[in-house]
Amino acid sequence: MSTAKNQHQRRKLAVAAIAGLAIIFSLAAYYMTGFQTSTAHQPAPTPDPKVVAPLPPQRACQDSPRADGASSPGDDFSMHLTKTGSQHPQFSRVVNVGFEDITAEDPARIPEIARRLDSVNATGVSLSIGRLDWVAFPWPAQRDVESSEVAQTGRDYVAEAISAFRCDAQGKRRAIYLNIDTLLGRELERQPSLAGINTEGHPSKNWASISAWKEGGLETRLVGLVSEAVRRYAPDGINVTELMFPSYTFGDDDLKNFEKFSERSDWPRSADGTIDSTSEQIYLWRSKTVTSIMKKVADSLDETGPVLTMDVRSPANEDPRGRPDSGQDYGQLLQVVDRLNIWNFRGIASSNRFSTNELVQRYIKQEPEKYSLEIGLWEGEGAMGSSSVSKELRNAEDHSLLHVSITPTSLMDDSIWSVLEGAWSQLPDARQDAG
Repeated sequence: MSTAKNQHQRRKLAVAAIAGLAIIFSLAAYYMTGFQTSTAHQPAPTPDPKVVAPLPPQRACQDSPRADGASSPGDDFSMHLTKTGSQHPQFSRVVNVGFEDITAEDPARIPEIARRLDSVNATGVSLSIGRLDWVAFPWPAQRDVESSEVAQTGRDYVAEAISAFRCDAQGKRRAIYLNIDTLLGRELERQPSLAGINTEGHPSKNWASISAWKEGGLETRLVGLVSEAVRRYAPDGINVTELMFPSYTFGDDDLKNFEKFSERSDWPRSADGTIDSTSEQIYLWRSKTVTSIMKKVADSLDETGPVLTMDVRSPANEDPRGRPDSGQDYGQLLQVVDRLNIWNFRGIASSNRFSTNELVQRYIKQEPEKYSLEIGLWEGEGAMGSSSVSKELRNAEDHSLLHVSITPTSLMDDSIWSVLEGAWSQLPDARQDAG
């Protein structure tokens, strides 16, 4: 009896052990499955702002002291940081790369544009590096103006683009222009008092007032951004765009500024008592302001440093001064900048008053080295068709213009790149001069 009972107990213990092992394995399988499932559904980790992404493929220029292949990635760009003097080509065909492409998430975007630049024989590239309140590079001294892309990644998108575009596939150097947009969006949300006011008393969402520029610190900030860009990247040119005062200049602070300029005690008035926004005194005031801002920028640049260019609106009427209504008096501006880029935006009603031929005859023919024709691709909600672009490019080349640019790359599809290649492929290769 005793032996049978012991055997029975041993069998019960064995069964219990097996059952226990089964439970243990089941629990293990359950937790492993649950861990894998929860891991698969976790959101991607937030990028560490301190981690800088690798630069895209770089090219070495023939005249680079590090072009022997012995340098490590980034050395060629370091050479540009310390170079002295700039390229001032007497002939240029420039492609403008917008902020949306400079900071594109697609890692293939910048290399693709680099290949496109090779195919169209571009002598230079203009890079939109941002605005006074929104820049495409890390700026420790001004963290509040870093773009969200920079804040999230820590990347220097400007350095990456310069490294990719500076040299073509044959090792010839391109001119690098850094484009600074002076419109303000985020800053006006943070500081509404900087916004310009129109004649109806409504604030602008993008334009700052004249008083904000002259007494509110924006002029100083522009000079500071230009100086920082030149110190960091030693570009061949600095371009300022959207610097104008078309309508939002009628706030109380602006009135005080206008009174100092005009020695009046009020705005010019129409017969019905409303502000005469077409007054010649207002045009002169705006033009003096824009010119004085650009002079401050020009004075901040070393004589051996980059050229200073500026985008200007295309004339809206027969006034030979250009656009004094917006503060852009061409003659005044050419006293302080090296070249003006006239907007030839055929798809935008406010910029297509004069044909390419008329713009050449009225302005460019007299001082061909002082003007560039900038062909814009915007039209309605999309882009101009390739046939229209081809026509404008042909018009420019028929006049043998010294300086032509096209903008922006984000609106350039295969057909537009193709017509650009056809228009520029037979042009003299001025990159010898640029080198």
